[in-house]
Amino acid sequence: MYKSVVAGLGEIGNPILQLISKAGPTIGYDINDSLVDKTKYKKYANLKTMFLHMCIPFTDNFTKNVKTLYNKYKPQIIVIHSTISPYTTKNLQQMLSIPIIYSATRGVHKRMLHDLKRYTKFYAVEPNVSEAKVMCMEYSKLMQKCGIKTKKMTNPVTLELAKIICDTS
Repeated sequence: MYKSVVAGLGEIGNPILQLISKAGPTIGYDINDSLVDKTKYKKYANLKTMFLHMCIPFTDNFTKNVKTLYNKYKPQIIVIHSTISPYTTKNLQQMLSIPIIYSATRGVHKRMLHDLKRYTKFYAVEPNVSEAKVMCMEYSKLMQKCGIKTKKMTNPVTLELAKIICDTS
């Protein structure tokens, strides 16, 4: 059995944590320790991590923070739900040996839990990534268990750019 880890328990991470928790063992992590359910954290501490869901704000330290959390949890897949700058997925993929999935989150923050189920969650992985097909199927199955519709796109940079345009227009 594996667990999922949701990193960043704010307006995006908390609703994602709520939904993914229904599909299997899931813990939340945040730099604000008071947001972390320590009982759950201890309960699932010995389970290996399948998914690391990144829901942290994009800053100059984003890549460094992803690598730090990768080293902490040793996931098999990283899913980025945050709005990020173009080519961030590609740059991370070149640094890490596991699949990096970009899956931007759409919706209004105050009703994010509802909107996650309402909108299709597009996702993409860099072409020619080892085990990408299997890992994308795992991601799609997880989201389906949570009641979230998904659609695979061909290229992360297209989604990265689309997310910026949708959020800023």
